[in-house]
Amino acid sequence: MKSDEEKTENPTGSGSEPDTAKTIGGWMITLVWIIALGAGTFAAQNWFDERQQRREGISIEGSDGSASFLMRADRFGQFWVKGIANKQEIVFLVDTGATGISIPDSVASRLGLIKGDAFPVQTANGTTTVYSTRLRSLSIGPFSRNDVPAHINPSMDGEVALLGMSFLRHYELLQRAGELTISAP
Repeated sequence: MKSDEEKTENPTGSGSEPDTAKTIGGWMITLVWIIALGAGTFAAQNWFDERQQRREGISIEGSDGSASFLMRADRFGQFWVKGIANKQEIVFLVDTGATGISIPDSVASRLGLIKGDAFPVQTANGTTTVYSTRLRSLSIGPFSRNDVPAHINPSMDGEVALLGMSFLRHYELLQRAGELTISAP
């Protein structure tokens, strides 16, 4: 029978010295996890940056001095853009099928918009009542308009407004290969 001292002896016969292979293995696993976490963070940041760039769009000046504004569709084929309405930043979902500009109540309050006459509109969710209003100014990329008709839609949630044809009809629109270009006529 083995004594207690013999039972606790390191099987490699090295006495009480630590197992270097296990220590190195532990550090290697930790290093792999750190690298994986760093790569995941880098990939996520690139995704967020790309998404942000899509919302900002790209202003392009032609050789003849003409201005264009290029937007790229998101993975659902939608175009999002940051604009300036009444000197405040606002995010729009571009909707070429919408007649006007539809602004959620919360955004209308932030912009200081006044509710005008109530009237019904047909939306994808059915008929709803909206209120006429006007934006003192609206800018998307290099394009600006003053006294733009819009409506306040109490049925809309969130902070995103719809940018419809009451603004876009003043420009040429070209949609191709997941990109939408707005140009001066």
